[in-house]
Amino acid sequence: MEENYQEGVEAGGGLESLPDFNVEDEFKPSPLIPAGNYHGVVTKVAFVPSQFAIVWSFCLHDNGGVMSDGETPIDGVYTFFRNWLPKPGDESVMTPSGKGTKRQWKINGLKEFETTMGIDMSTPAKIADALSNAEWVGIEADLTVEISEYQGKFSNQVNRIKRSTL
Repeated sequence: MEENYQEGVEAGGGLESLPDFNVEDEFKPSPLIPAGNYHGVVTKVAFVPSQFAIVWSFCLHDNGGVMSDGETPIDGVYTFFRNWLPKPGDESVMTPSGKGTKRQWKINGLKEFETTMGIDMSTPAKIADALSNAEWVGIEADLTVEISEYQGKFSNQVNRIKRSTL
């Protein structure tokens, strides 16, 4: 670490080379999408092995309106959703509610998602095939976006998604 730091200083990377800024004057919280229902399109779907999740990227469009800052358009904003996949050991871990195992909760979530999106996520092989062929990119969907708080920070969260009937 120290070695890399020294290299940066010697290469002219000192603080005096930074452009001037003032955090107190320039800080603006990231704008949030107001809670509500929005229309978007799937732009990317990827398996993230470290999370045992499929991450969906949606670009919002044809909604109009602006985000919480009063100026950033909602249309063109990207939002994300995760399908949690069962991982080894989930069959013996109960959900916080105690109503079932994590594995069952994840399987039920996949079933609900595949039904509302009109896609097939019934097996890992079918999911892998759909991902490799980008079958789900371009699907139009209606998303329910909410605002959530975690450790004092606010962010948007997509809670429901269904294939658009438009």
